[in-house]
Parts: sequence; C-alpha cells; structure tokens
Amino acid sequence: MSFEREDLFRMPWSKTDNPGAWIEVTDVCNLNCPGCFRKNNLEGHKALKDIKEDILFSLKSTNCSRICISGGEPLMHPDILEVVKFISGQKLKPIILSNGELLTPALIRELKKAGLYQFYLHVDANQGRPGWTGKTESRMNELRQHYADMLYQGKIKCGYNITVRHSNLEDVKDIVTWFRLNISKVSHLSLIAFRGIPRYEGYEMFADGHSVEPGLFPNNVKSMDEIDISTLDIYNKLSENFSTIYPCSFLHGTSQLDTYKMLIINNIGSGSRIYGEMGGKTIQLYQFMHHLVFRKYDATIPSAGKTIFLLSLVDKRIRKTLANYLKAVAGNPLKLFEGIYVQSLVIQQPFEMIDREANLCDGCVNLMPYKGRMINSCRLDEYRLAGGPINFRKI
Repeated sequence: MSFEREDLFRMPWSKTDNPGAWIEVTDVCNLNCPGCFRKNNLEGHKALKDIKEDILFSLKSTNCSRICISGGEPLMHPDILEVVKFISGQKLKPIILSNGELLTPALIRELKKAGLYQFYLHVDANQGRPGWTGKTESRMNELRQHYADMLYQGKIKCGYNITVRHSNLEDVKDIVTWFRLNISKVSHLSLIAFRGIPRYEGYEMFADGHSVEPGLFPNNVKSMDEIDISTLDIYNKLSENFSTIYPCSFLHGTSQLDTYKMLIINNIGSGSRIYGEMGGKTIQLYQFMHHLVFRKYDATIPSAGKTIFLLSLVDKRIRKTLANYLKAVAGNPLKLFEGIYVQSLVIQQPFEMIDREANLCDGCVNLMPYKGRMINSCRLDEYRLAGGPINFRKI
C-alpha cells in the first residue's frame, strides 16, 4: 500500500531539543555479530563516574526524556544497576539495548526496582547465537517470545531491533506477524536496514587529515549491493502481506532529503487483532502536548487504552481504526472487554554513504557524548579508530 508524504508528520526533533540520547557503558560483548558497527574490546567497561558525567552532559545538551544504555553488551557492566538508578533519578526513562543472553527473572526484578523503563533486544537470524545458528527468522520468534514473556512477567516494557539484509528481507513478514500478535507484550519493533562503510573505486578514505584503511572498521563492505536495502524496500515488502499498513510520521536524511531515515507505523489493536494505525494528526498532537506540559518531546508511545479512539475526531486514520473495532464488537460483544494497545513499528535506514556523502538522520534520537561534544552514535568508531568522521577523496 502506497502512502502520501503530506499525510505524515515530520517529527520536530532537533539536535538540542531531542527526546533521546545514547550512552555506551562498555564495548565488551558476549556475541560477535557479523557486520556489527562497533569494534569490541578496545576500551572495556567505562568507569561509573564517567558514565554519570555522560548522562548529565547528554541531558544538558539534548533536553532528552529517555537515555538508551548500549555497548557492547551493557548487562555485562558490573555497575549496570547503578547506571539505571542514576538515569531514573534524573527523571528520565532508562532503556537498555541488549542481546538478551544474560537476562534472568532475578535480574529483571533488580532492574525494575532500579527504575528501568524498557528493553530493546537485538535478536535476529544473522547473529550466530550459540544454539540458534542457521535458524530462520520464523524460528527466532521462539527466542523472541521467550524474552517477551520474561519481561512481561517482570513488568518491564519489551521492544526489539532486527537487522534486515537481503538474506532475511523475505522473512520480515514473519517477524511482523509475530509482533502484531504480541501487541500486549511487545510495544516496539525496529526493522533496521543493514548498512556499512563502502569502498569506492578510485577514491581513498580519510579522516582527521590522514588516510584510513577501510579494513579498520568491522562494518566495512566491498559491494554496495550488500547495503542497498531502503526503508521503502522494507515497507513495500510488508505491504504485500499487510494490506492496510500505513505510517504516521518520519524523519528524512541530512544530505538526501527524499530518503525516509525513519518511517514510523503505530499499530492500534488488541490481543486478537490489529484494528488499524494512528495517523499523522495524532502523533503531531501528542508531541505538541508532551512538549507543552513537560517542555520536552517523547520518543515513546504510552499505553492509551480505548481513550485513543477519542482522537478519531481529528485523525482520519483513527476513524477507520475505530470503525473496524466497532464492527468487531458488533460481531462479538465480548471484544468490548479486551484491552486496546498501541505499538510502534519503526523502519530505519541508518547512517549511510550516498555518492561519498554522509546521509544521517535529520533529528537523530541517538546522539551521544564523546570528548565534550554530542556525536551521532552510529559514527562513534570513526572517532575512536580514525580520529573523526570519515570522508573520501580522489586518488
């Protein structure tokens, strides 16, 4: 199903008034995912004192309402509970980005007590996980369900990040089908197009005034064919299987304005079915009201229950959703007693080089502190390994 750009709301986020920030507490990881954009085990665990300084600097610099705790594998950091507690103490939403390998019910209880808001778990078929090598994305749903059930029992919100490559593009429908069936347990799914640093024939890579070997970066790729999947490719693939799917908001690129760096679809439904999606008017109103009341934007969608249908007065997408819901209730009045939930499906086209120019997210929600400045977290290794962001010049 195609969509019109004018129907969507361009998120109002900027570098200094942004709902999100990102900190990295360690570069130690217990998995070695092919194509990972971060080189592991260079610096080890960051000191708690430095982490707290990063948190306060991020808050001051971005006016954020949430902070993502990343790595490496952040659950390996010995002070992870203190990190979560400190972020929560600043009246921010702490979110952990994890592969889930170290998750246990006991740890979830401790993290909940410390104030953790949500997990974003990275689980896909390309990670080479012990015991899961060679499994399809459909089979990986079993592991996703295991973690989702565990977090649901622990009363912590659950979200997933999935890297989409040519090898699993056909399988995204199975992931999204599972996601929609778990609307009461899984509030977020990001389908992230695989990206890497390409090599350009006749050009050399340089940073901070000196030449850089492409092999320095773990996500170096030899062919553009490996990294050419776009948000629209993923959206169009989903449209083949979900006929009414429709986005409500987006972010575009910094150098290629016609790219959709983020395409956001907010499902509305119950445990038995998805009734429809949120429209651009609702997300615009929500962002405006959140900023008016709290003086900052929000990158998460809170549970609204059936009150979401009140916005049918201003949002034509919710009017269609409400009509579908009322038809279902007329056919089975017991559906009136089912809970109504909102979940976000985000299709992302992250940092990329297009014609040797960096195309970043305009309004990136993953800015992070590095040596006294905020940088795009996806470019951290360019600073760590090469001294600054990479560019290309003719040989």
